[in-house]
Amino acid sequence: MDYFEPKTVDEALSLLDQHGEQAEVIAGGTDVMVDIKYSEEPGCLVNIKRIPDLTAIGEDNGGVRIGALATIHDLEESDLVRERLPLLWQAAHQFASLQIRNTATIGGNICRASPSGETLAPLLVLEAQAELAFSDGARTEPFSAFFRGPGQTSLGSKGLLTGITVPFPAAGSHAAYLKHAVRGPMDIAMVGVAVMATANADKTALDDVRIGLGAVAPTPIRASRTEAMVSGKALDAALLKEAGESSASESSPITDQRSSGEYRGWIVDALTRRGLEQCWQALTGKEVA
Repeated sequence: MDYFEPKTVDEALSLLDQHGEQAEVIAGGTDVMVDIKYSEEPGCLVNIKRIPDLTAIGEDNGGVRIGALATIHDLEESDLVRERLPLLWQAAHQFASLQIRNTATIGGNICRASPSGETLAPLLVLEAQAELAFSDGARTEPFSAFFRGPGQTSLGSKGLLTGITVPFPAAGSHAAYLKHAVRGPMDIAMVGVAVMATANADKTALDDVRIGLGAVAPTPIRASRTEAMVSGKALDAALLKEAGESSASESSPITDQRSSGEYRGWIVDALTRRGLEQCWQALTGKEVA
């Protein structure tokens, strides 16, 4: 197996053009090294960790720009992320162990494209954009178009994720990331639900409700029908129950070694209701009637 350490994005792209599907990009290596140990080795490793200027987290044009090589611990330690993107901060805070958070990068978590990736449903809800580089140019793309299937993205074998841009949520919004796993934060999410909403002017209804679901479909998804059902309405017990059931119906969970599909559906229902209830209480100061 060949090993390369490009020092620039252009050099990395040249290597990907040359080696194509035989190349495996590595940054933190928390997933790639496990794959190499238990499955067939790639033709070559392209380690992008030493490319400068891909780790910064900073305010940019009405939002936050995060370099693809920023670690999950960098997100967790960033005051800007904690204060302005609390949904993403919550996901980072529930991401595996401290040792893994110190090594794993947000770009790696995204490009792995696992439906259970902790940051993916929050990024969908935050309507973040991916900054993509190819040998013939760069472009930005919403994450709603970036994920194509388990382990599949619009990067293909020759593109590189260089950064993520996240617009600031609306003033007064509230968000919650809720994860269900056998061993809590240490474990891979069995189900992850991200919920964000604002309240109307007199705090009698929820507005701009967004619900992201992880680990219950081939890609992370937005529960768009449920969002439309709840937006513009006061949250009462009947609507809360209906929203939970609707969110579960929008998912398509599989049965695997960690859970049955049926059980995952119940958890989607429960976590959606819990997230909406938390938003309602935080935004209106009232209990669900």
